[in-house]
Amino acid sequence: MPQNTARIEQIVSQVRVKLTRDVARLRIGGRELADLRQGSQVTLPLWAMEKLWESGLAEPVGGVIDLPKLTQLLWRERRSPVELVELPERFYYSVASALAGQREKGADSYKALAQAYRDLVSLRMSKLLAFALRGLDPSLIRNMVDEERELYLRVREAVESWLESIGLGGGIGG
Repeated sequence: MPQNTARIEQIVSQVRVKLTRDVARLRIGGRELADLRQGSQVTLPLWAMEKLWESGLAEPVGGVIDLPKLTQLLWRERRSPVELVELPERFYYSVASALAGQREKGADSYKALAQAYRDLVSLRMSKLLAFALRGLDPSLIRNMVDEERELYLRVREAVESWLESIGLGGGIGG
């Protein structure tokens, strides 16, 4: 799937948001919401959540990915050498947004967040590569998010093609 298509699908996808302030009236994509109270949750397109978040009116349900949360996920991923750990909804998008915000706040916080993110992605990619070498069906891999599934399918196809080219057509175990 081309990167632009994936981005469009992502920004029109639906997400749960929690309002951080009372909102008398909100018009989003032809839909009008009225008398929304702080703390209430609604489902909106991702692009609308971004605008509300920038305005300080809402935040993603489950919160924003920050360094402590990312560090905890990294710790859990390291402690699970064989399986992928469960990630929050829209994880990669959330971290990319958090990184963009940290870049504006300061170099040290940005570097720490970026390093933890790189480490976590590296661990998960290592696991995905190991799964691809074994030729696992994606449906058997728990806690793989959509972005990883797309990568996994490409990697598995490349591994299978390469194995075929060197005469190991049934895979290493096959």
